[in-house]
Amino acid sequence: MTTSATKQPKFTIRTANQTLPLVRMIVDDIVVLSKQIKETRERLDYLCEGRPPGEDDEYSKELQSIQISTDEKSKLLDRFLRELLNINAIPNSADDGFVDFPAVRESEEVYLCWRQGEDEVMHWHLANEDCSQRRPIDLPLIRQSGELPISNPV
Repeated sequence: MTTSATKQPKFTIRTANQTLPLVRMIVDDIVVLSKQIKETRERLDYLCEGRPPGEDDEYSKELQSIQISTDEKSKLLDRFLRELLNINAIPNSADDGFVDFPAVRESEEVYLCWRQGEDEVMHWHLANEDCSQRRPIDLPLIRQSGELPISNPV
């Protein structure tokens, strides 16, 4: 059975690294927005705790305004996440800035893995693993990327 992931174009180390300027900009925005949304929602939960629902005073109006602003930030965050998906990069963790790039290593589907702050894609993991299990790029992936010849000259 063919999955939608199989139909998507696969990255090599070279093509993943070529997308990094755009990915970096998007991920920087994702990480900042994700943190802002999380912190604001935690504060709103705390401030709304114990307040009767439907209370209509200035304090409630201010809380509603903050909620509306946070909802708008969430929509923007969703747009940034879709931007990554549109280039076939998979946001793995908004908080940590991890992004996966579907790839193939010796006929097996894997993910090249990059994290915000890294200069280039230098890790990979199996499709059934997450970024915490990533390992350094190895020779089969380097060869597939065209960085080294397929066979060693004699």
